[in-house]
Amino acid sequence: MIGAPPQRWRELSLVALVLATVVIQIVVAVILKELADAHGGGSPLWLLLALSAAVGLNAARFLIWGYTHRHYPLSHSYPLTALFFPCILLLSAWYGDTIGWAKVVGVLVIMAGVVLMNWDRDDAV
Repeated sequence: MIGAPPQRWRELSLVALVLATVVIQIVVAVILKELADAHGGGSPLWLLLALSAAVGLNAARFLIWGYTHRHYPLSHSYPLTALFFPCILLLSAWYGDTIGWAKVVGVLVIMAGVVLMNWDRDDAV
């Protein structure tokens, strides 16, 4: 990858930026789920810290999206947010939710759609 052409680096950078926003979104979801599961059993300091972390992470996500939208076309960047679906499916399984074949197939269909949207584009990133 070190000798990859600039266009390839640009595409990889786009995926990395969007993936960063997806990971931040997942981390915030976990923080908020853990807070909800605690049912107020934590200390007020813990609550404040967790909420501050969630707000701070969302601010970072906002800044990353701002950068991404300034440097890449929306038609390239936004479809990649569908990376959220397989991540949230895995997170759901981690929390003990039942994951049936319909959910797995649904995620696969979404991901296939993202691949088709990005396949052989005439408009380069």
